[in-house]
Amino acid sequence: MKTDTERSSSLISRISDIQHHCSPSVRLTVPVRPDQEELLTRIVRSITQNRDRQHRSQRITKATIIRAYIDALSTLPLDIDNINDENILLRRVLDSLED
Repeated sequence: MKTDTERSSSLISRISDIQHHCSPSVRLTVPVRPDQEELLTRIVRSITQNRDRQHRSQRITKATIIRAYIDALSTLPLDIDNINDENILLRRVLDSLED
C-alpha cells in the first residue's frame, strides 16, 4: 500500500524546472466555459491596470495566465490515482492547495 508521500506527486520539483521551459513552443486549443473565459479576461485586465510603466515590458495575456497556472499547479503534490472526471481532479487540486 502506498504512503501519502508516495501517492502524491509533484510534476515539477523545483522552480528552476519551470524556468528551463520559458518560451512556449506548442500551440494548444482548449475549450473553456464562458465564465472561465470571463475570469481570464478580468485577471488580465486587473494585472494590466495594476502595473506601472516600468513593469509593462511584457504583455500579459490569457495564455500567459494559463501557462502560469499550469506551472504553479504542477508543483503541487497531487494524488493522481483513480481520477475519473474533472470534478474529482478539481477536488484533489483544491485539497492540495489547502494543505
